[in-house]
Amino acid sequence: MEARWLLLALCATTFSLAAYSQQGNIQHVHDPVIAKDRGSYWVFSTGGTINVRNSSNLVDWKFTGQALGELPAWAKQHVPLAKDLWAPDISFFNNRFHLYYSVSTFGSNRSCIGLATNKTLDPNAPGYRWEDKGMVVSSNQQDNFNAIDSNVVIDEKNTPWLSFGSFHSGIKLVRLNPNTGKPAGKVIDIASRNGGAIEAPYIIRHGGLYYLFVSFDSCCKGAQSDYKIMIGRAKNIEGPYLAHDGKRMLDGGGTLVLASYANIRGPGHNSYISTPEGEFMAHHYYDALSNGIPKLNIRKIFWDEKGWPVVGEPVTDITQKSFSGQDRKKITGSWTHYVNEENGAPIEFKSDGKIGNGPASWALKENHLELKWPKNDGTKGLWVDKCFVGPEGNWYSGKNQQGALIRGIKK
Repeated sequence: MEARWLLLALCATTFSLAAYSQQGNIQHVHDPVIAKDRGSYWVFSTGGTINVRNSSNLVDWKFTGQALGELPAWAKQHVPLAKDLWAPDISFFNNRFHLYYSVSTFGSNRSCIGLATNKTLDPNAPGYRWEDKGMVVSSNQQDNFNAIDSNVVIDEKNTPWLSFGSFHSGIKLVRLNPNTGKPAGKVIDIASRNGGAIEAPYIIRHGGLYYLFVSFDSCCKGAQSDYKIMIGRAKNIEGPYLAHDGKRMLDGGGTLVLASYANIRGPGHNSYISTPEGEFMAHHYYDALSNGIPKLNIRKIFWDEKGWPVVGEPVTDITQKSFSGQDRKKITGSWTHYVNEENGAPIEFKSDGKIGNGPASWALKENHLELKWPKNDGTKGLWVDKCFVGPEGNWYSGKNQQGALIRGIKK
């Protein structure tokens, strides 16, 4: 860590609190996956026979019930101790929605992934009915993988692929038959931490590349959770997926997207949706101000000049225009500044473009904020952090030249 970051961390005394942006029934949401149908957004999450929530704007949410009536008989037979369904995935191909879900018990890889399909996600729409399609993939104690946490991605040839996996030997990928939604190829290894904590894969296509999101470390410990979202990218869907520093995800590599800060603890198990208003990431987190209850967050995704995703603060209005960069007064003032979501440090943006009383400075470039820090190597060079600014000018998020995650929240 550079000396400037050590100084910032050491002087931290208070923490800005992230805003509560999603409203309504957003408590006890775990492993959310998001889709849109008939003009509404739908979030499916762990619990019962898959909890379902609905929103018209990604901000206000209501609980609409559970997707499936009961655990399928085949699932009870394979995992007798299972009480509910976990970690769903929702995708649309072959003219139907495909709901994949996990059947397991905590800490065991006696697990399986099941599938149900439907013409629509709206329970009030004609033809709404989930059809059980049975088991997709399974694992047992003798296997070196865990058949949970599924996600479907459609490749450039319109072929669906299923990623899945948790701990053990890591994340797997298999091509699907588009007619059945079941495996139609060999299982491929795409990410691993050599038995360590990695799970919840989610793959998207962007700019001709495939991006693999995963969650590292521990969930399910309330405010003590240290879950975090990591990413790598590849030219081919089968990999190799590489982090910002070039390390393979098969060798434990990954670039940080989101980790604990302020009251947001253990954010993870993300999903993605593209809308006319932009691209968004849904994830759960444990709220340190609400006894560690898991809650839903929706954040807008931005793409930096090197093609890496950066996520902002939870959205309050998806129709808001980007920060214009014309009103410098919105930037001046006191902020809490984070580097890789570590201890936040207080900094002051002055009206003359200086940061505090030192040689660092800030400048607005359209809707971007540039933070310039003198290098500590005896040269006159600068480190430049390029950040996106929230619509109201009260947060920024970006990366520095070394790929570290930069975040600021105005006090």
